[in-house]
Amino acid sequence: MVHIGAGNGSILFEIGSARNESVYWQSQTNADMDRDPGGDDMLMPMRFYFICITIVVSLWFAGGAVASETLHHWVQLGPDSQIVVRAISRSSECPILKVDGQFVVMRRRASADDEFPGHVCEQRLHQPVNNVSLDGTALPTLNQTIRRIAVIGDTGCRIRGRQVQACNDPEAWPLKAILAEIDAKKPDLVIHVGDYVYRGSPCPPGADCAGSPYGDNYQTWVADWLGPAQKLFSRAPFVFVRGNHENCGRGAKGWFRYFAAGPVPDECPAVTDPWKVLADGLDLIVFDASDGRAPESSRARLSDYKRLADATFTNLRHETWFLTHRPLWVNMFAFGELINGDDTQREAFGAAIPEAFSLVLSGHIHAFQALDLAAGPVQVISGNGGTRLDPMPTGEKRDFEVAGSLMRQIVNDSGFGFLMLTRMNDSAWQMDALDAKGILKRRCMVAGRRMSCSAQ
Repeated sequence: MVHIGAGNGSILFEIGSARNESVYWQSQTNADMDRDPGGDDMLMPMRFYFICITIVVSLWFAGGAVASETLHHWVQLGPDSQIVVRAISRSSECPILKVDGQFVVMRRRASADDEFPGHVCEQRLHQPVNNVSLDGTALPTLNQTIRRIAVIGDTGCRIRGRQVQACNDPEAWPLKAILAEIDAKKPDLVIHVGDYVYRGSPCPPGADCAGSPYGDNYQTWVADWLGPAQKLFSRAPFVFVRGNHENCGRGAKGWFRYFAAGPVPDECPAVTDPWKVLADGLDLIVFDASDGRAPESSRARLSDYKRLADATFTNLRHETWFLTHRPLWVNMFAFGELINGDDTQREAFGAAIPEAFSLVLSGHIHAFQALDLAAGPVQVISGNGGTRLDPMPTGEKRDFEVAGSLMRQIVNDSGFGFLMLTRMNDSAWQMDALDAKGILKRRCMVAGRRMSCSAQ
């Protein structure tokens, strides 16, 4: 708070409050003053006060008190097409946004504790939003025209028992390189299909991960995601999907503090309600299939999934992409078994999958795979974003059956990478599978519920 005053009049300029509800200016004068309030006796002091206020505001937003307290910030999409700005701050006072010329104090989302020392603040904005800045830095908003969408998933560095990835080796864990390549492509939107933190146990002696944090805490979230993603956060808004590494007992505390679409719950829910966002004529449905052990989601969620599908798969008037961490269909032989997708979701949805669904985007399998169903949406898996890869051979199959459904074409790639989908027209997307260095590995055309791919 800044208070400037003299004599019988004062001007109160307040930035923030104990409740973090607003930014406001208040002018007070003595009601009993018998001078003309518009006269010269008041005009000069008032001018002086407003000059002082202007200087204070300029210093504040030029990198003063608030700027030094913000640790991380990003923009994500929320239910009903909200623009959600989030920030992690050292200060108990939330930072101030400038939104289309108006100053707004962000609201407290979660308070600091021993495991998560930063306070989490957020502000939910309704579209259209043209200009947003934090600490004098412009933040991305959702463009009215969406042409390029990047997709990434399963990004953290795995340290779990004997499964140890060389987190300090940028070739073995290339997340920073992948995110730099995505940034260079200038996407309008980035979709993360889940699984952000993989450091579940201490780095063993002699391994190339020395100094790594582990567990569900601020340090691990910074190491596995918040730190590497900070530059890309300034490029585009995100859609975040909950993965099984964010389920209860694993990474749920950090997930709900930082990236969940809804409020922070008092108790960890096994699943959360799906939500939808509209982006330039494209409906994105975000579904939580995190509960359960790999590779399938919990059978206990079958009735929940049916109920949620009945409530969500209606009134779809646009092309729709279904975002769920666990793929409904996949073709991979690994760990001594054939993995063909999530039986629980397939059984729950069944014939209820709407015709509007053209694409299912998933992760969970640590590779790239795209499956062209003869009677259903295109299933695409982008789970090769940095974590230890699964044994998925690079190749192609045609007219192959997976979980009782005919696939016209299946294409795989075993290396690290990401997807870039580029809108060609109102009904067709070019889908490029790129490696960690941005080199094109596969190019597919997705039009409606049809996909055709070629190797490069």
